Amino acid sequence: MGEDDKFVVPAPPKQFGSLANAESVSAILNAGQKSHGPTVSLERMEVSNQADSRHDAEVLAEFDRRRRARTLTLPTDDVQVKLKLRALNQPICLFGEDALDRRERLRALLSTMSEDEIAAVLHTDEVNADKADEETVTWYHRGPIELRKARVSIADFSLRKAKLRLEKAREKATQPAHEKALARQEAHKWVQQINLHASQVADTRPVAFCEFSADSQHIVTAGWSGSVAVWKRDQCAQEIKYTGHSAQAGCARFHPGAFTHNDESSLNVVSCSYDGTVLMWSMKQEAPIGELEKHPQRVSKLAFHPNGLYLATACFDSTWRMYDLTTRKELLFQEGHSKSVADVAFHPDGSVALTGGHDCYGRVWDMRTGRCIMFLDGHTKEIHSVEWMPNGYEMITGSSDNSMKIWDLRMRRNTYTMPAHTSVVTRVRADSAGQYLVSASFDCTLKMWSTTGWQPLRQLQGHDTRILCVDISPDGQWMCSSAFDRTFKLWAQSDY
Repeated sequence: MGEDDKFVVPAPPKQFGSLANAESVSAILNAGQKSHGPTVSLERMEVSNQADSRHDAEVLAEFDRRRRARTLTLPTDDVQVKLKLRALNQPICLFGEDALDRRERLRALLSTMSEDEIAAVLHTDEVNADKADEETVTWYHRGPIELRKARVSIADFSLRKAKLRLEKAREKATQPAHEKALARQEAHKWVQQINLHASQVADTRPVAFCEFSADSQHIVTAGWSGSVAVWKRDQCAQEIKYTGHSAQAGCARFHPGAFTHNDESSLNVVSCSYDGTVLMWSMKQEAPIGELEKHPQRVSKLAFHPNGLYLATACFDSTWRMYDLTTRKELLFQEGHSKSVADVAFHPDGSVALTGGHDCYGRVWDMRTGRCIMFLDGHTKEIHSVEWMPNGYEMITGSSDNSMKIWDLRMRRNTYTMPAHTSVVTRVRADSAGQYLVSASFDCTLKMWSTTGWQPLRQLQGHDTRILCVDISPDGQWMCSSAFDRTFKLWAQSDY
């Protein structure tokens, strides 16, 4: 053998498996069978956490809500957003909320509803589109042939009155500024010097209404006992007492020509009652000289047209009506309010009429065409009183939300809101010169306001109970008010 052919020891074979032999394995198994100790199951145990599962479900639901909220298509018109919120029985406005916040609040509310509910709310206008014709038919009724003649007569009268009013407005516009300021200062001075002049018990129950005659020398009152009376202003003496109403008398108005050019035996006073009756009175007899067709529900207020030929009535059946006083025939039956109509007032020219209702809305009606030309939306509670300013384009409304609102007929919107009282505003009146307003309230006070900045001028206290009505004499020198204390009170300028 050579040097390269050396002896090599072979490698031991590889062993696979356990190091223990068969005897060792059998010994271990026998020892386990003999042991009686506790055994541990190798099965998996499922641990459930209900709190975590509920939290996860809420998180997923919130994510799903936000996803659906982002996909909603909402109206951009703020009026439509308010209508949708009202349909959901939600407040249309929260304190400090603007239009964008209101829209996002609507989005959040809708995102919590089902798809069918969302579609029902968002597509309400489309569903009700077919009802527009029905509403038009309901609002506007075909009137008699006399209504057309009345509209022509009202148009002719209003044009003449508007011409005179505009001539006075142009003349006033040409006055120097110092003269205007002087007139305003005189009016405010009178306001500061006004005090309680007299008090007279006028009824056995609350006195609901009081008004001056055109000559400022007489006052008519209506009480809840059903009696209507005419009083002499200076002596507070009862001139005549009318008996005819079997229920509470809510309003009594002087004819525009009473104590000026009307005969004593002709129509001078009209009154209405809670039982729906409207009675006509003269200055000659205590019994009524006529009666209009009975209304189905309570008649809240009356208003003479400036020409003295027509009478408007506001009724609790959600309508207001106009009658021809010569024939005592109903000319106009007008719907439009969804609840009781509380007050009605004619424009100084007689061309349009303003109504306010317990549905929180006011409406302006063109008497020459019969159409509603302006919708007054802003009060949150019932409107009880409406009034025209002498300038012919501004209106005032008083409401149960304790506020008064100023509306502009030219711009067709609310221009100012006055938080007037701490309780219901029952009556609002403006003086004939348009220098100040006076308001009555259930807070037992009268308040006087400037018309140049709508700022408070004076607060008058004299009644111990809730005040129902207030009026300013046409000559601007007197005021009268009536209240639950069964009296009417006179207010005039005094030096003390």
